[in-house]
Amino acid sequence: MDKNIIKERSRMLIEKMGLSTDIKRKVGKYRGGMKRRLSLILSLIHDPEVLFLDEPTVGMDPQSRRAVWDLINELKKLGKTVFLTTHYMEEAEELCDRLAIIDHGKIIALGTPKELISKYNVKNLEDVFIALTGRKIREGM
Repeated sequence: MDKNIIKERSRMLIEKMGLSTDIKRKVGKYRGGMKRRLSLILSLIHDPEVLFLDEPTVGMDPQSRRAVWDLINELKKLGKTVFLTTHYMEEAEELCDRLAIIDHGKIIALGTPKELISKYNVKNLEDVFIALTGRKIREGM
């Protein structure tokens, strides 16, 4: 990838993720959410067609979380494929065109958020998850 393209993409992503004023600081001084945003920036510089994101908004404040959601939605509009793992059901409901609910390593539900909500006759994906897995808190999770 051309150096000028890398610089421009880096600048644009740093700005979108709200790190412009902090980018010269040592990463060791970054808080958790800042490190997550930087990690996302680094994963996007080369403009991948497919992106795997594991719990991308854990530890983020609402503004940072919304910026990540906006970026993921923008990537989807550009035709990129984003695989997302999350325990935040509202995040899955907002971002996923299709999703799988996994319990103990097995897919127990598959469909669009609307399909699953309708199928289980509940208000949201969190209620779908609880309906499928139960309310009991599990050991070691």
